[in-house]
Amino acid sequence: MIAPSILNINNLNLEADLKKAAKAGITRFHIDIMDGHFVPNLSFGPQLVSDFKHAFPNLEAEIHLMSNNPGVLVPAFVKAGADLVLLHYEAMNEAEVNGWLDYLHEHQVQAGLVLNPDTPVAVLSQFAAKLDQVLIMTVYPGFGGQKYLPESADRIQQAKQVLGTKVPLEVDGGINAQTAKLAKEAGANIFVAGSYLFCQNTIEAQLAELTEALQ
Repeated sequence: MIAPSILNINNLNLEADLKKAAKAGITRFHIDIMDGHFVPNLSFGPQLVSDFKHAFPNLEAEIHLMSNNPGVLVPAFVKAGADLVLLHYEAMNEAEVNGWLDYLHEHQVQAGLVLNPDTPVAVLSQFAAKLDQVLIMTVYPGFGGQKYLPESADRIQQAKQVLGTKVPLEVDGGINAQTAKLAKEAGANIFVAGSYLFCQNTIEAQLAELTEALQ
C-alpha cells in the first residue's frame, strides 16, 4: 500500500491534489502532525482532519502524531475522525503508550507505534498485542525531503522478527522508487511518500512509477 504524505503538497492546491491521488487509486493518506516541540516544525491540526473526512469520507486518514502532548491531541484527532493514530514511542513513557493504545481501541480507532531511527526495535515486543501497525522512521522526523537512512533495512527486518507477519510495517522518509523496493525486500508493506509524489512530474506519473517498483 502507498500512503501519500500531504506534508509536501502546496496548501493552496491541497484539495485538488488529494482528488488526483484518490482518482489514481489511493485509499489512505498520511497526515503528519507536528507540534513545534517534540519536533522543530509545525504542520496541521484537528480541523484539517475533520475537513478531510467530510470531503473524502471513503478515504482513510492516517495520523502520524509527532507530539509529546497526547493528553490534548489524541482525543482531538479521534474526535476529528482519524482512522488510525500512530504514536511516537519516544514521546511518552511506556505506561502512557499502553494507556493511549487502549484509549484508541476503546474509541474504535486503529492504534500504531512509531520508532525513530535511534530507538531499539526490541521495545516493540511489549506492545505487540495492541498494535494494528508499526511505522519505522527511515529518516529523523520533522521535515520532508530527507534522504533514506541505509541502516533502515536491518531495522525493518528486526521489526518483522519481533512482530511476525500479522502487524503491517510502514516506512516513512526518503521513499522513492529505489528505496521503496529496498524497504519492501526487507519486509515493509506500507510506504509513505511525500516530496517524491507531489514535488516532481504529475502525481499520476509518480504513483505509477512507485507502484511499478513495488510489484
